[in-house]
Amino acid sequence: MPFSRYEECNVCKADQHVCRMCREYDPGVADECREHRAEFVLDKEKANFCDFFRPRAKAFQKKDDTAANAARARLAELFGESRDPKETEEATTPQSEADRALAELKRLFGDDSHQA
Repeated sequence: MPFSRYEECNVCKADQHVCRMCREYDPGVADECREHRAEFVLDKEKANFCDFFRPRAKAFQKKDDTAANAARARLAELFGESRDPKETEEATTPQSEADRALAELKRLFGDDSHQA
């Protein structure tokens, strides 16, 4: 089934025509792609125009970032910051960044959403 460059997941709206969803994706080879004729793609999780894309079933699985988050928390403690690994995980999600920005705007300018 051909995927358009603009295909999105119905649930989370994530791009589908991405390197990590392709059968040729292999983090163990050069440029993480087994197709030697494919052009280099920097961000393997963003939509691209690769003509060699072939969807792979069950390709996208949630990464276990617990060790990385714990290491970030230890590093933050070395520099005098206290960081909860769960906060670090939440801080990396785009939705939480948008939520924090909106909350900061509301804090600065007041919440006028109820005055319409």
